[in-house]
Amino acid sequence: MRAARSGGTFARMRFMAPLTALLMLTACATAAPTAPAATDPSANTPSVVSSARQVQLLRAAGSADAPSVQDVERVFGQADIIRRDGAGAAMTYRFETCALLLLFATDGRNTMRLAEAHPSARRANVAAPSLDQCAAEAAARRS
Repeated sequence: MRAARSGGTFARMRFMAPLTALLMLTACATAAPTAPAATDPSANTPSVVSSARQVQLLRAAGSADAPSVQDVERVFGQADIIRRDGAGAAMTYRFETCALLLLFATDGRNTMRLAEAHPSARRANVAAPSLDQCAAEAAARRS
């Protein structure tokens, strides 16, 4: 039983290594991250509520109750780029100023769950947005 787990872990690590390297290169090409957006006292608009739901989903990445691929697609819609490799998958959403890379790994019940969420800028020499900022763009696109 233990050997099966370590084999799955190795496969996930092998899948995520190139993606991690890509993320590191993207981070090197951008300036320091910006501070999280301040909360707006009039945050009762539908796009803000939708944005909050998307932020909550992204922040659950890597946790025991991480969302499945189907949960993510229900909230964000169809990804612009999908790559499946062994026990993992990568989905990329491209918005106006933000690109969102979501990495998935298979859990113990063979369900693909969100393992990591990485926002990045779509343009060179622009600071990487926060998850909140990227989720707000996603919510605006879905409205």
